[in-house]
Amino acid sequence: MTTAVSHAGLWRQTRMMLWGSLAFGLLLGLLTGISEDSWTQAIEITLGAVAYGPIYIVLFRFVLPHVRSPSRWRTLAGQMLAAIVAMSVISFLVVNAILILRYGVWILSQGPDGQFVARSSWPFFGIPILPAAGLAVTIFNQAWVPMRALELRARRADELAATAQLQALRAQIDPHFLFNSLNSISHLITTDPQRAEECVQRLAEIFRYLLSSKDRTFVTLADELEVADSYLDIERARFGHQLRVDFEIEDRAQGWIVPTLIVQPLVENAVRHGISQKVGGGSVSVRARVDGSELVLDIQDTGVGMNGKGKRSDPGVSTGVGLRNVTARLTHLYGGAYAPRISSRPGEGTHITLRVPNRSLDSAGDEDPAAPFSLAAGFRPLIP
Repeated sequence: MTTAVSHAGLWRQTRMMLWGSLAFGLLLGLLTGISEDSWTQAIEITLGAVAYGPIYIVLFRFVLPHVRSPSRWRTLAGQMLAAIVAMSVISFLVVNAILILRYGVWILSQGPDGQFVARSSWPFFGIPILPAAGLAVTIFNQAWVPMRALELRARRADELAATAQLQALRAQIDPHFLFNSLNSISHLITTDPQRAEECVQRLAEIFRYLLSSKDRTFVTLADELEVADSYLDIERARFGHQLRVDFEIEDRAQGWIVPTLIVQPLVENAVRHGISQKVGGGSVSVRARVDGSELVLDIQDTGVGMNGKGKRSDPGVSTGVGLRNVTARLTHLYGGAYAPRISSRPGEGTHITLRVPNRSLDSAGDEDPAAPFSLAAGFRPLIP
């Protein structure tokens, strides 16, 4: 998102400079056309001035910010020198383009007498350099720098607000997950104490993962699936053969970077609001594949399904916070186009598809790029 915002800002600034250059060139062109009674020169000057717009953008973004000195005057002198060089190059190119198109010669062409054929064009090359360079340095220090500072502060404020919202959504999931897991374990305490103890140990492993990754917005899909499978172990211990689970994950999808806790809440929804409400139970399948620059995740169950209003078919059952939470985080991170796609038929089940664009941990905001905590060490399913 930050990259998209940066590109939008660059395009907006480029348009501003192009329109400004066109307006300035049009003014000079009109004055030339009136004084010289030559509208051809007026058009040439107008179009030639447009070429200064992009060079201003290059100077402002990539050159002048890096000209620094302990002395303010030395900094300005360095910026002026850099601007003069840039304006000399663009002026030389513009004048020569006009000469070649109109007369088939360039500014350094020489006649038989050794004189420059285009010597009358030297003023058009030299005169704009100092004014254009001075204008570039003035605009950069008086307008561009303050404008960029305000833009960066506004962007930082937006990022802090976004981070706070994501953390709030993440905090909403954790107690919801704990309550549902403990509720499942409570059913085993009287019927199978040993299995209940194993489930408590598995729950401890899950929360160790949650605590170690609480400051992370992104993890690998492999770690996300381990958490989901650990939760499913707890539920399989409760439902036994009535809950069947199938994972089908492409090898190259394992290392994909995804937001934390986007699979587990949907798997939890499938079990608690789909399978558990259906006589005879059912199955949950999780599939992941890479499609171009996106990861495609499919979570499907054969539970009671949803009605046309997005609620489970049983009127007394709500879909809970899981799906709403995942939807809010995906759209917040990637935009509305990445909201989950849901298809469901009452009595037959629900199919949810998520798409996650490619990104690395290094580019995930200020996230620590170190490898995420993993449950892989000593991982063992409670039920094969």
